[in-house]
Amino acid sequence: MKRRSIMTVLALAAVCCLLFAGCAGNAKYPDASVPMQDGGWNYNNKEAFYDGAAPDNAAAPMDPGFTDPQLPLNRKVIRNAELSAETLEFDAMMSALNAKVNELGGYVQSNSVNGRSYGSKTALRTAHMVARIPAEKLDEFLTAVDGLGNVISRNEKVDDVTDSYVDIEARLASLRTEYQTLLDLLSKAEELEDVITLQDRLSDVRYEIESFEARIRSYDSLIEYSTVDMTVNEVERETAAVEESFGEEVSRRFGESLEDVGDGFKSFAAWFIGDLPVILVLLVLLVGIPLMIVLICVKSAKKRRAKKAAQAEADNKK
Repeated sequence: MKRRSIMTVLALAAVCCLLFAGCAGNAKYPDASVPMQDGGWNYNNKEAFYDGAAPDNAAAPMDPGFTDPQLPLNRKVIRNAELSAETLEFDAMMSALNAKVNELGGYVQSNSVNGRSYGSKTALRTAHMVARIPAEKLDEFLTAVDGLGNVISRNEKVDDVTDSYVDIEARLASLRTEYQTLLDLLSKAEELEDVITLQDRLSDVRYEIESFEARIRSYDSLIEYSTVDMTVNEVERETAAVEESFGEEVSRRFGESLEDVGDGFKSFAAWFIGDLPVILVLLVLLVGIPLMIVLICVKSAKKRRAKKAAQAEADNKK
């Protein structure tokens, strides 16, 4: 009888938790009675959005300078950016980038530099950096990068995760309520079988709570710190940053062609002089040895002809 009573209470507790989750989820969405502004919900009304006081970790309003003025306030958004830049002063730009990241309270997640290896002596360097910047300072960082080098491409992306975030919070509230209910039942359970059943369910609920809490922490990290993926290329000439007229483009291309020709001669001279020992060895192997073989063959042929002539002359005397 007690076993059936425990199972009945568990079932009722689960139903209540599900109802609570549904109510909590609906309470966190904007109420349909709230007036709409500019074709969207009035997200400035925190009481309507959060059904009461706004939580401590509510997303701060977006910077007015952000490029998308239609983005509603108090949303859970993840802002990321991808940049590709080129510079004539590679070392100076990389040092300035690291200093700016530290100045804004961010950190470099990864950084790698390729180029100038022994096998590619003339190769210019390329750096790939992934930085995490406080979201409210992302625009300041992007502006700073524009001043450090020639930015040739820039992509920004905003992911609105409010709905997913709210669903997770509602599910967490439901699971915590169920967890407390199970603890109360466990404190009153007398049968060993009931204790085992309750402990198994408690373990499952605790695992789900920890999983959802980890997802919330991951979201908070991505919301608080924007990810900036940067590629910096070292170049000998920067790409023109402004649109050129036909004459300007022809003049630029002609000048670049002359520079390319000069660079080609310099590269050839550097290669020839630098690799001269190798070239001499190759000449000896490819020309000297065959020439020696030919000379030996010619000398041998002459000896054979002289021997034959001497033999013929001796025969004639007889």
